[in-house]
Amino acid sequence: MSIDAKKMLDQFLNSGMATGVIAGMLGGALAKKAGLGGIAKIGGVALVGTLAYQAWQRYQQSQGQLPADQRSQGGVRDALGGVLANIPGIGDMMNSAQNNPAAAAAGFGSNTLAAPAQNQLGTGVLTAMIAAAKADGHVDQTESQKIFGQMEQAGLSGEEKAFLLGELAKPLNIEDVAKHAATPEVAAQLYTASAIVIDQANDRERDYLALLAQRLNIPQGFIDQLNAQMVR
Repeated sequence: MSIDAKKMLDQFLNSGMATGVIAGMLGGALAKKAGLGGIAKIGGVALVGTLAYQAWQRYQQSQGQLPADQRSQGGVRDALGGVLANIPGIGDMMNSAQNNPAAAAAGFGSNTLAAPAQNQLGTGVLTAMIAAAKADGHVDQTESQKIFGQMEQAGLSGEEKAFLLGELAKPLNIEDVAKHAATPEVAAQLYTASAIVIDQANDRERDYLALLAQRLNIPQGFIDQLNAQMVR
């Protein structure tokens, strides 16, 4: 099946299923002012890749594993340059996501990642997000209608629509996500994508995320760093 995973992921993030959580992550006032348009410009693969890459760097630095020339590059909070407090926009984060060849070289999504690799990663990230959205046992009918409406407007191919419908309809299976984890770096991004979508106040979703972390062998140190830079 041939799909444009990057396009589909961007549409998913703007469909109403995930943007509410992302808005909370970036700060409600910021998201309201930016209208979430900046997130769409970043692109889903780059957004997830940036969050995961910088949490991964901080985790490796805390373990003494990060090469000296890559240390002290800061996390998403630093890259935002005080955005969360001052709410001037999300330009700094957009630049970090769009122009990050170091992230791409390390196996993390950015807009500088080669198209085939970005599409492969995007497929895994999209699968992880849809699975996380189903972790509470269902996908809300309103959510589904919004997604389908957006997909129609996006002009997706028949294969892309079939992929999306199949992922939404099939029973939740953590192995469908885990099979995309070809490397620890990809696993970190699959976990990050899932963490963006789940509701920490929902026991079933929180339990799913913990189980996914176990299945993907995600280090607790990485989880701690990611949680520290995600604002909810």
